[in-house]
Amino acid sequence: MSYQRIDPFPEDAATFGSSELDALGRVWREKKEALQGTGVFQDFLTKLQREWAIETGIIERLYTWDRGVTEVLIEQGIDASLIAHRGGVRRNEADHVKALIDDQLSVIEGLFSYVKGEQPLTEHFIRGLQAQFTSHQDSTEALTTGRDVVRVPLEKGIYKTLPNNPRRPDGEIHEYCPPEFTQEEMQSLIQWYRESESRLPVEVKAAWLHHRFVQIHPFQDGNGRVARALVSLVFLREGLFPLVIRDADRQAYIGALEDADQGDLKPLVAMFARRQKESILQALGLEQQVQQNRYADQIIGSALEVLKDQQTTARKRVGRVYDYADELVTIADARMRELAESLDSQLRKLTPPDRDTYQAYSDSARNDSPKKHYFYNQILEVAQKFHYFANLERYRAWIRLSIKTQEHFEFIVSIHGYGHNDTGIMVASALTDRRVEKEEGGTEPVQVQPASVDLFQFNYAESPDDTRQRFCDWLESTLAIALSEWKRLISA
Repeated sequence: MSYQRIDPFPEDAATFGSSELDALGRVWREKKEALQGTGVFQDFLTKLQREWAIETGIIERLYTWDRGVTEVLIEQGIDASLIAHRGGVRRNEADHVKALIDDQLSVIEGLFSYVKGEQPLTEHFIRGLQAQFTSHQDSTEALTTGRDVVRVPLEKGIYKTLPNNPRRPDGEIHEYCPPEFTQEEMQSLIQWYRESESRLPVEVKAAWLHHRFVQIHPFQDGNGRVARALVSLVFLREGLFPLVIRDADRQAYIGALEDADQGDLKPLVAMFARRQKESILQALGLEQQVQQNRYADQIIGSALEVLKDQQTTARKRVGRVYDYADELVTIADARMRELAESLDSQLRKLTPPDRDTYQAYSDSARNDSPKKHYFYNQILEVAQKFHYFANLERYRAWIRLSIKTQEHFEFIVSIHGYGHNDTGIMVASALTDRRVEKEEGGTEPVQVQPASVDLFQFNYAESPDDTRQRFCDWLESTLAIALSEWKRLISA
């Protein structure tokens, strides 16, 4: 594919952003000041930086191992003996890998300092990033004019002087910016990015900057790592978190970049938004632990009546999320009933003579219902698969679609709290199961599995209209997944 000059932001780029991330970011900024000076938060940030440093090299295949090794290094620190033992490599190789990761760790730590200085993004800074990333790399591959792959000394902090176009598995050459145009393209990149800083959603700016930088590929090596550092810088400028792209994301990440090559930036924007939301939710989950650590000091040092007034005001603001939850229950209940009525009339006509009547029906339980505790185990099982704490104390509601043929199939949407305390963040999860007869009578659920790719997260800071629209879209996608599972079950 021949090189195409980089384009500025699409005219409709502002519409690519995630209202969910925008609202969640505002929730985080409200709580950030109380958390960021604590040991709990600093430990979280240290581990996030370690993960970023490790994973950015794995994506480039500078080294590779399973996720278990990464988790040990995140928890215990970047140590050559751990890399050798857990990663199954020789000690001298482990020392080299540690040096690479240390270089990457110093970059991400440096980004925090750079942001504090509020300095503008410059070519000089970007060249410095590449030099830092490649401090322990001496050579790399290059393509000669005759399209032969050769090993050349790696120039650090200097734009490429030879083509660095990779050969794809099918033999096609993917052409990055020719060396003679690199300086000009980088100047355009910086200018267009600066012009966008105050007018576009953060995830859109990050995705555009990443893709256009990779499209140029200005250095002989280290371009992917620099691109991911630039993405993290964009998010850090907005008071958010370094963006971790894990090895498990690699295929989706490459696919999103290829979509951007074809002019569709939205998959990359969506991926970056999803990863950033995960980090924010993890950070917000630290609040309860911090509050417990500070409890005695708060009681002793506070003016109790003032705190009481402040808490009352905060609760009212946070409490809006429960009104949103009630609306979402109403929406889901109406959609499920509509579907059940349509399906029921068709199923009854298909009932074989020797069978109980085929049927479909829908029911639900709101937060004030005595039946709201139903499906407790299934909800917790799905929560474990999505790695979060399902808070069922303050609010819980569910909506169910049941389909009875030769099998009894259930699709359930649960709406409940996210995390250990009352933060104003809630989720909807979706699951399917099959009910079977028990020997002692009654039925029990089996084959419990999620019916959505992602949880639906909502909070008090997002507008009701945006929340409703996102939920309707999410609900339709979960219904499609659930009904596909039902079809698979009755076809087996």
